[in-house]
Amino acid sequence: MKAAHPLPRLPYVLLAAMTVVSFGGPFVIVGVIRGGDSPGWPPDRPIEWVTIGLVMALFLVLFVACVSIRLWYRPKPR
Repeated sequence: MKAAHPLPRLPYVLLAAMTVVSFGGPFVIVGVIRGGDSPGWPPDRPIEWVTIGLVMALFLVLFVACVSIRLWYRPKPR
């Protein structure tokens, strides 16, 4: 009986990164918004808008990568 080939790591790394952004992103956004002069909505500082944009963009990039990985990722045969 042959030993099973190890599974590729990239899908698991993407899934872990997606999990971190999904659960940690809202806490980062709330933490940055609460730190301004006005701790409510709408954000009053550019850094708050940049943070919201970066978290959303990172989420979208990781989401598209996770959903479309079958189309673009081909692990090397061993």
